[in-house]
Amino acid sequence: MKTIIFGSKEIIIRKLSNGDLRNVKRFQDLINSLIEEKAQISLNKKLSLKEEKEWLKRQLGQIKNQKTVFLLAECDNKVIGTTGIDLRRGRQEHVGEFGISIRNGYRGIGLGKYLMKEIIKLAKKELKPKIIRLSVFPTNKAAIGLYKKLGFKKVAKIPKQIQYKGKLLDEIIMLLKV
Repeated sequence: MKTIIFGSKEIIIRKLSNGDLRNVKRFQDLINSLIEEKAQISLNKKLSLKEEKEWLKRQLGQIKNQKTVFLLAECDNKVIGTTGIDLRRGRQEHVGEFGISIRNGYRGIGLGKYLMKEIIKLAKKELKPKIIRLSVFPTNKAAIGLYKKLGFKKVAKIPKQIQYKGKLLDEIIMLLKV
């Protein structure tokens, strides 16, 4: 666990733990706030407490089986960001699938960049992927810029994969060789 200052905000960065099962509502609150603001994430319907708890249990199982690394950021007793890398299966088990989400009000302060660097470091140590893959909305220019700064390369644009605000958007695939 680390406490980092971003701007004037004191933020705790730590690994997901079994104790988090007692606070599922905090995770549900984060994801549902992102869905409510129509953030550029794949989910579009709010999650119930039961759905969020099942997701959290799966994540913890994947961490225990050394198939996932996961970090969260907390401020004022709220989960304000999460990031993880999940190893794919079978013939793609050398590929780690990256994801990140940060609550509105905590973007643009360097938290995303910090979390990305930390989760990639953790994945290299614990999962040892050869490639880290991510998918991003083509309209999410800030995220694409950050990914490029950290060494990700755009390798594909898959037409009309994402339904967002009444339109079909292309999906951008980016890779980082590690």
